[in-house]
Formats: sequence, C-alpha cells, structure tokens
Amino acid sequence: MSTEHIDGRRLRYLHRRPELLEAVTAYVLDHGVGDLAIRPLAAAIGVSHGTLLHHFGTKENLLTEVIEVLRRRLTDAAGVTETGESIDALATWWRGSTTAERLPLYRLLFEVHALAARDPERYRRYLRQVVHDSRELMEKLVIADGCPTHQAPAVASIIVAQARGLQLDLVATGDHERTDQAFALFLQMISNLRDTWHRP
Repeated sequence: MSTEHIDGRRLRYLHRRPELLEAVTAYVLDHGVGDLAIRPLAAAIGVSHGTLLHHFGTKENLLTEVIEVLRRRLTDAAGVTETGESIDALATWWRGSTTAERLPLYRLLFEVHALAARDPERYRRYLRQVVHDSRELMEKLVIADGCPTHQAPAVASIIVAQARGLQLDLVATGDHERTDQAFALFLQMISNLRDTWHRP
C-alpha cells in the first residue's frame, strides 16, 4: 500500500473540503502567490497535488476560492452585510475591514488582482466575483438609497474603485490617518450626490 493511502494528513482532507480550503488559505496568506505552484503547496499542507486538483481544478480556481474566503472574513470583520440598506454603512465597513490585522488579506487580494489583470481569461471566475459581483451589489445598494437606475452603474463603479484605490494605498503606505480621512471625505461627496437623488 502506498504512503499516500495510509498518510493520515492526506486522508483527513478527502471529504473535508472546507478544512482543505482553510489550510490552503493560511498557506497563501503566509507565502503569497508570486511563486505559487500546486505541487509545493500540496506538499506543504500534507496532501497530494491530485487532491488539490480534484477539489479545485486549477490554480486559478483555487485562488478564486481563497479570495472569496478572505472577502467573507473582511465583511464579517466590518460587522455589516454586503446587502446593507444604505451607503451610510460604508463608513462602518471601512473602519472594520482596514484594521492592521486585515492588511495581509488585502495584500493577497491585490496580488491575485494583478495576476488577473495580466491574464483575464484564466482568471475569469475571479474577475466575475471580485469585479462584476461587487459592482452589482453596490448598484443594488445605491438604488435602494434612491439613486436613479440609469446612474447606478456609474455611481457603483466610482464607489468600488475609490474604496479599492484607498485600500491599495493603505497596503502600500500603512498611512491609516490619511486614507481614513480620504475615505471619509469621499463618503461626504457621495452623500452630497445622494441629496440630489431626493430633490423634486
């Protein structure tokens, strides 16, 4: 019988995909994605590369699922839901999701984003979730807040882009005070725009 068949570390993941994903996520957070390859990753977490391929198919799909785990963590940390009823919830979301312990999550997200920008076809699933789905959720939020439907795609794109830009700034500089002030100012600008939605 081969070692793979009797290795307890390998066996424990055969039917426990969530735990496998958590192990992968922890590894990727520690090591980044620049030199990530399936075989070394599998060896590091104690499974065969075939097990990873069976559960995730490709490295790109695996990274997409890792990012989804991290996005849920950020949302939970912020204490708000992605389907909040008002853009006022964005202030709470920013404070809760940009704490020092959350910055490694953003650092990884931007690493994967760079890979996706270089090879959008291979990272199509990632881009759909992180770009399209995020913008669609924001569109629903601003429409619920009174934004005219014809403006909603542009307004949602501005909000998502501004938040991501300041997240990248924060990861690169660590300047919480300035980026916090910038996001607060941006929210005031959006609030001023919202006032126009409710005028006769």
